[in-house]
Amino acid sequence: MKAVFRDGEGRLRNGWKGLGFVVVSSVLAGILMWLQTLLPAAVRSFVPNPFFGFLGVLLVSLDFLYLEKQPLTSLGMSLGRRAGRELGMGVLAGVGLVSLVALGAWAAGGYHLERAANAQLTAVVKAAWLMLGVGLFEEALFHGYLFQRAIRGLGERWAQVVISLLFCLAHPFNTEMEVPTRIVAMVTTFLAGWMLGLCYLRTRHLALSVGVHMGWNWFLGMMGFGVSGKESHGWWMPVFQGRPEWVTGGAYGLEASVFGVVVLGLAIIALTRWKGSAAQEPRAMARPVEAPAPQG
Repeated sequence: MKAVFRDGEGRLRNGWKGLGFVVVSSVLAGILMWLQTLLPAAVRSFVPNPFFGFLGVLLVSLDFLYLEKQPLTSLGMSLGRRAGRELGMGVLAGVGLVSLVALGAWAAGGYHLERAANAQLTAVVKAAWLMLGVGLFEEALFHGYLFQRAIRGLGERWAQVVISLLFCLAHPFNTEMEVPTRIVAMVTTFLAGWMLGLCYLRTRHLALSVGVHMGWNWFLGMMGFGVSGKESHGWWMPVFQGRPEWVTGGAYGLEASVFGVVVLGLAIIALTRWKGSAAQEPRAMARPVEAPAPQG
């Protein structure tokens, strides 16, 4: 029984660490997000719900790292010029990727855009702030402590498979969607999780993945498409032209478009070939364990 919970060196296995992290983070983040709903409306609009979820995940990450005597920077969470640069690059990349998906669906005759009524600049800024919170929350939850302990326990490839599946299952898929559309949405979300995982693996920092996550969701909403099935109100709104739902994603959004599969697949290939910007891997993961010197 001891071998189930402990490794050969007597340390708690990474799988149990990850499971404990998910359970505790879910509970604390859920409590904080519920408390946010009790705040005055003016405060709630300034600090959206996802930021409270991120705070919960951050606190749990700090607690788990404290038990391991590891700094927060070991998870790729830090502030500085590099983080700001990679965050900005990620936002631009996210906008560019979703633009390509939108272009493909438009070229296939799936929709045209019309200017939304009462579009305001403040709505654009609020949406960007909200999506920053979503990016921080989901990336800290899926590609922070959990992902990195999965890498230690399973290796990069299987960690990508497991975390991308969890990322996919954490998103709601309306049962009223057409079956082909639902399948495309699930594949696209899985690929998005894989791509975001590669963003961390190539930089050993969460800034790039947060930026891509934010830019994708924000620009998707600005064009008026649904964001993972949630209705959005941006500067434009799409008018669908009778093409199959899996071409445009329908009410679910471009994440259920077959062009999303194509674009994310190409992005994964590009990230796989990219050597990355990390100077070196974390020493705890890169340095081999040395055998003790023989005693005379």
